[in-house]
Amino acid sequence: MHYIVDGYNVINSDDMFVSNTLENRRNILIKFIREFRPHGSLKNSISVIFDSKSKNLCQTSGYSKICMCDIEVIFSDGVLSADDIIVEIVDMSENPYNITVVTNDRGIIRRIGASGAKHESVEVFLSKRAKHDNVQKVRKFDVDVKNDINKEFEKLWLKK
Repeated sequence: MHYIVDGYNVINSDDMFVSNTLENRRNILIKFIREFRPHGSLKNSISVIFDSKSKNLCQTSGYSKICMCDIEVIFSDGVLSADDIIVEIVDMSENPYNITVVTNDRGIIRRIGASGAKHESVEVFLSKRAKHDNVQKVRKFDVDVKNDINKEFEKLWLKK
């Protein structure tokens, strides 16, 4: 499964991405994805698409890519919009049924509708954090209980 995230649509939809600069807001999204893997399995890939205002007419692809760990980050070149790039990736895919587009943008949803690609709302994508938070709480509880049990056994076996 390949997830395509409409970057600015996500960071403009939730208070967790509030920061003093746009770059920090983008970095918070990348950190969120890296830490919580809302796209699931390690086999799933993810691309985050952002608009850019600079128009680099020398770029023939219409965008530039960078990789941050296992996250592909794509910036439009200002000629194509992020929306256009998302739709182009879906349209050029050999198997769009293996693509999930994360956005609340109805225009994008409409444009990919006939392709067979799936759509996931920003809220659903971000809610996957809650599941991870619950797992972390359980793990912390398990560690605390384990430490208490170990102390009890230590007292019994070592007669402290």
